[in-house]
Amino acid sequence: MNIKGIFFDVDGTLICHDKGRMSAATEAALYALQEKGIRLFLATGRHINELVELQIDFPFDGYVLLNGQLCLDRQRQVIFANPIEGKDKERLVHLFTSCAFPMVIVEKERLYINTVTDQVKRAQKAISSTVPEVAKYHDQPFYQCTAFIDEQKTHQLARELTNCVITRWNPYGVDIISKQGGKDKGIQAMLAYFGMNAQETMSFGDGQNDKEMLQYTKIGVAMQEADPVAKKAADFVTKSAKDDGIVYALKHYGIL
Repeated sequence: MNIKGIFFDVDGTLICHDKGRMSAATEAALYALQEKGIRLFLATGRHINELVELQIDFPFDGYVLLNGQLCLDRQRQVIFANPIEGKDKERLVHLFTSCAFPMVIVEKERLYINTVTDQVKRAQKAISSTVPEVAKYHDQPFYQCTAFIDEQKTHQLARELTNCVITRWNPYGVDIISKQGGKDKGIQAMLAYFGMNAQETMSFGDGQNDKEMLQYTKIGVAMQEADPVAKKAADFVTKSAKDDGIVYALKHYGIL
């Protein structure tokens, strides 16, 4: 199997939130992959500041952040950026400033929320993260919004935002990005930067926002507890993160 690059989702994939960290076996596997000359990347809905908070300090070759909207190299320099713009941006800013519901705006350097509720606290606890600071919007470019809303409000918002895509990352919240974005688009930019081919890649994920990534790479692996959308898009379903599913799949394909 000629795999030269592997992309990893974070929550529920690289990290099991029962433990709140990457397992020792998974970390050892990542170092073994790098020793074989395979490039390793994160592909997540997370902001770089959140990765620091999660103490993910492995030396990845690149970072596909905010569901592909912002890509950084190992030195955290921007490779690709795709902010939300136009009428959808105006609508999201209005929803944020009016506090229609709890909502996070994610800029290049920071992320912040308009109001904090018990739902927000539960959602952040579920992903081992603190609640973002409460702040006002100051007319800066932003690449993603996170809304803490139920399915009914999600469908309503999807009808209003004609140039955005909404994907659910857990029962409490959804991510909103430009329709021109997605993890697959971020991966394309990363591969172009490194001169690599999608036929030489593999990816691991567990959420709705991983669907396009799992389909785009040569091999897409869904975790055992993945969303049905991710499982359907994957080539293989491995064990759960707490049972070192990444290691299991790498051995299944003979990569380790």
